[in-house]
Amino acid sequence: MRNTFLIARREYLAFVRTVGFWLSLVTLPLLITGIILVPLLLRQTSPVQTLSVAVLDLTGEGLEGDLRSIIRAKAPPPKAEPQTDGMRKIAASIARPDIVRLVDLPTGLTPAMPRAEAEARIPALLDKTSVGASNILVAYTEAGVLHFDIWSIKSQKNSLAGSIGEELQDLNYYRRARAHGVDAKLAEDLRKAAVVNSLTHREVPSKGAGGGLGNFMGDQGPGVVGFLIGFGTWMTIFSSSMILLGGVIEEKSSKVLEVLLASTSTESLLIGKVLGVAGVLLTVGMIWSGLSLILGSYGLSLAPPGVAAGIKAAFSGLFSPLHLVLLAVYFVCGYLMYGVSFAAIGAFCETQKDAQAIMGPVMMVLMIPMLCMQAALSAPNSPIIQYLSYVPIFTPFLMPLRLLNPLPWWEIVLTLGGMLLVGGFMIMVGRKAFRQGALTGGKLTWGTLFRIATEKPSA
Repeated sequence: MRNTFLIARREYLAFVRTVGFWLSLVTLPLLITGIILVPLLLRQTSPVQTLSVAVLDLTGEGLEGDLRSIIRAKAPPPKAEPQTDGMRKIAASIARPDIVRLVDLPTGLTPAMPRAEAEARIPALLDKTSVGASNILVAYTEAGVLHFDIWSIKSQKNSLAGSIGEELQDLNYYRRARAHGVDAKLAEDLRKAAVVNSLTHREVPSKGAGGGLGNFMGDQGPGVVGFLIGFGTWMTIFSSSMILLGGVIEEKSSKVLEVLLASTSTESLLIGKVLGVAGVLLTVGMIWSGLSLILGSYGLSLAPPGVAAGIKAAFSGLFSPLHLVLLAVYFVCGYLMYGVSFAAIGAFCETQKDAQAIMGPVMMVLMIPMLCMQAALSAPNSPIIQYLSYVPIFTPFLMPLRLLNPLPWWEIVLTLGGMLLVGGFMIMVGRKAFRQGALTGGKLTWGTLFRIATEKPSA
């Protein structure tokens, strides 16, 4: 036992003492932070567009006042108290809208002129910076249909349409309602939309905090979170197994493995290596989880109280203690299965080239759950996903995806039992294969594996 922990300590320190480990530890958080913050910083430092809008009403129906009111309503509100917190300033700049202001109609355009003449003059007027208008909103009717043409300089194309498009549609709706003698109050009541909730027999309509986010987490949250957990499990198990594989190959080629085997048993060496890499993963996980918790808490403190309460309410019922225990069991079993197996493969390989020839078929098999996880986002309980999750070598990756949805107990018991049974067999064969590969070498073939699996333990 002492030798096992010494080997585990050696493996652990061999990683955490290197500069590359700490660089790789901070690379992913920095990358994620950059992906989030760089667009926000660019948004904050980029100049705000000022959309100077002139209104030309050619309908003859007196819509100019309504159109000017729409433009005025888009004017920026009085400046609020400046933010002193840097992160709050960045957060406030996310939804910073363009500034829309109303300007006088340029000289040469009048409501009484023909539309063709106006369209002929507008391009030349927009080219002149002295005009003061960067957008000209032209309203006219054709065959009884109201049209809005928004003429803009090239850098502001589509900006005004995105800002006032809904208001223009509302104006057309109320105009047609008046034309048909519909009372304005009745027309407004007819515009009110019904509230449609999609529920299951296990849910009740949510009227508290959370709102749309709560509904999204209730409907799509389990699938999205399950996919992230399954993907993280796949990446973690695969990367740690590759670390074990590469470490064994390196030590075998440099004769370090022979020195270690001279002072300890193959079982202690194998278990120590697996525990050492597990300690590295635990260190990385604790640091990343701590950073995520700190940044998440700080982010919630920046959010409006209603949004923060909604996020907390949406995530509060997503996990239970039983979920966390089952996720840990699936992960540990998967790590032991693949970690021991990859270490055994490494014991038969003299170089990385030898390992690549063996890992090709293994990678093809491991890609199956990855492909299924993407398809399972929309249907986590589809028959294919369900049946593949019963296959023990796929169980650690697919069951975390399905656990966040209600499952019968027999499925959980079946997958755990199958995984423990096959995992125990893989660990037993991997231990024997590691011993034979480390002591005698040779080439790893299916015949070798069969002989190792069926040989009786020596007395």
